[in-house]
Amino acid sequence: MPLGVHTSIAGGLWRSVERAVGLGCDAMQIFGRNPRAWAWSPVPEADAALFREKREEALLWPVAIHTTYLINLCAPDDVNFDKSVFLFKKELGTAERLGADYLVTHLGSPGEMGGDFALKRILAALKETAAEGLGKKTRVLLENTAGGGARIGSSLPDIGRIIEGASAFGLKTGLCYDTCHGFAAGYDIRTPGDIESLIKAVNKEIGLKNLRLIHLNDSKGLLNSHLDRHEHIGKGKIGLEGFSLLLNHPKLAKVPLILETPKKTEGDDPMNLSTVKKLKGESRFFKP
Repeated sequence: MPLGVHTSIAGGLWRSVERAVGLGCDAMQIFGRNPRAWAWSPVPEADAALFREKREEALLWPVAIHTTYLINLCAPDDVNFDKSVFLFKKELGTAERLGADYLVTHLGSPGEMGGDFALKRILAALKETAAEGLGKKTRVLLENTAGGGARIGSSLPDIGRIIEGASAFGLKTGLCYDTCHGFAAGYDIRTPGDIESLIKAVNKEIGLKNLRLIHLNDSKGLLNSHLDRHEHIGKGKIGLEGFSLLLNHPKLAKVPLILETPKKTEGDDPMNLSTVKKLKGESRFFKP
């Protein structure tokens, strides 16, 4: 069960590898660019080569890149949709040049157009991406959402339909399951029964083999609150018991973990990493 954090690319992409190594990570996640801007420019080959070299030396696996927050693959407005697809393809291209294993993306919101419209939009975007030869080196992971507003992806069946649809034109996809988002969307993990129910749901709707990454975050919001607010591990509404159950479940033993917990001080990442490492291996199973 590789464990890592989302690290900063400040000072150069390769610096993120140094930061991950300094924290004792096995895995890492980064933004490939400014996550809040539409402007895009290619990563110079020298920078990409240095990143690949540093990553190989560090023996990090997996390396995930998270797309910009602006991308909306089911935008009802054609202009915004076209901009989103363009940027998504560019970011996937960057991920492949960097040798990243995964590109994690949110699916976006169709506004008032509904789920069927969203599914068609997303599959059209992914089909266009595959037609350009992208996604052969880096697998696209669809991240579940907390379900606020009209955003798509809080329901595992919705994500399953997209993964199944994408397979028809050969694009490699999978699920990145965020524990905070899942909890806020109504998927509880605080008891053994809850964990079993979640794993059964993932296997039924997605297929456990397609669960490629877990974003490990506690939740400031209550169960089914649709509040997307991450908290330190064990200090939110999920709590230590829930994370112990998840971390020690045999069917999840090989799924990589990435922490996206709050970063208000330099001690926050080491604190959360330490908490997870202590919980891993503890057989703290509680009655439902």
